[in-house]
Amino acid sequence: MGRIGILNDVRVIDLSHAVAGPSGTQLLGDLGAEVIKIEPPTGDFSRGSTPRLGNDGFFFLAVNRNKKSVVLDLYSEAGRGAFHDLVKVSDIVLDNFRPGVLERLEGDYQTLKSINPRIISCSITGFGPSGPYQDHPAFDDIPMGISGAYSLCGEPGGRPIRMPLHAADLAAGFFTVTGTLAALLRREHTGEGCNIAVNMLDAIMYYMASDFQSYFVSGEPPKASGSRHPRAPMVGVFQTRNGYLVLGPSWPRIAKVIGKEWMITDTRFSTVEKRFENKKELEDFIEDSLQEADTEHWLEVMRKEDVAAGPVNSLDQAIKDPQVVHNGTIVVMKHPSLGEVRGIGCPIKMSGEEAGDHAPPPTLGQHTDEVLRDLLGYTTEKIAVLRQEQEEMWKSRSRGEGRL
Repeated sequence: MGRIGILNDVRVIDLSHAVAGPSGTQLLGDLGAEVIKIEPPTGDFSRGSTPRLGNDGFFFLAVNRNKKSVVLDLYSEAGRGAFHDLVKVSDIVLDNFRPGVLERLEGDYQTLKSINPRIISCSITGFGPSGPYQDHPAFDDIPMGISGAYSLCGEPGGRPIRMPLHAADLAAGFFTVTGTLAALLRREHTGEGCNIAVNMLDAIMYYMASDFQSYFVSGEPPKASGSRHPRAPMVGVFQTRNGYLVLGPSWPRIAKVIGKEWMITDTRFSTVEKRFENKKELEDFIEDSLQEADTEHWLEVMRKEDVAAGPVNSLDQAIKDPQVVHNGTIVVMKHPSLGEVRGIGCPIKMSGEEAGDHAPPPTLGQHTDEVLRDLLGYTTEKIAVLRQEQEEMWKSRSRGEGRL
């Protein structure tokens, strides 16, 4: 699951923080793009998440590999100047600030376009660049609640349960990648950049299209269904003698596997409609049978009978799963101060592209001098002046002065 070089000639300026934006720019980096992450003097605040390795939190380490870290205080004139110089030689600028922040930092699309007409600017917001929620703060859980996603999580009749996948963040990040790749393709034909807007609320609702379509067709909004699929009988988590397994659509083979072939012709289960009507009774028969033997036994039998099934792994079990090991899903990177750092590799594999090693998440400001000197041609003296101005600006801001 190494790094693919298909985007080697693309340079991305990453102004984003937390998860939504960085997850998208990390994927662009996994595909070979040069990603320059611009951080304030305090760093991306996700560096402070816990648990940590050294000074970097797990959130930061999860979504910031294959990037260079450059410290620029965009509130300072010198910092904004260096940022604009980078825009001149880059292809994409991505941010996830609230609406209005970019204008104050002179990073809005109209400003960037005047500097580089080919620039592709992409902004991720919680709810969109306009509308009643445009200025509201948004972290993953808020769009998940507004979208209705949390209403589908939990036991029937119980309180909603939080989804632990950061689905709205990641959906927005991945739609951003889709949009920027489409914009790069269009630019090949037109020579022009463009402005892309993605918001977390729209992104997660796109992921929920089947749930909304069920409501549009039936007039009944789906409800929480616990560990079982709300509409497909026999799909979901079932208890065995020593744990749990998850079943996919498997009728009528599942009846044979558990030794209850009589269910196939039973009038309660003989049609799709009847199986849905008697869903609980059918699933109770299956679970009662599964509790007579261990998960490992059932998985062995089910695989022989071509029944879609798998274990319910904990995370420590998942990384040892034979398919996960075979796929090389877990990647190991050598960090300059933390030693070996593990992460989840890019799921995209592409013929004709030899996978290379991933670069570990950068330390704060690790590449500042390198990028300013080698990419922009800044002299040692100019870098020193920029750093001094930023330090002075940061001190004044910490006293409540000098804000834009």
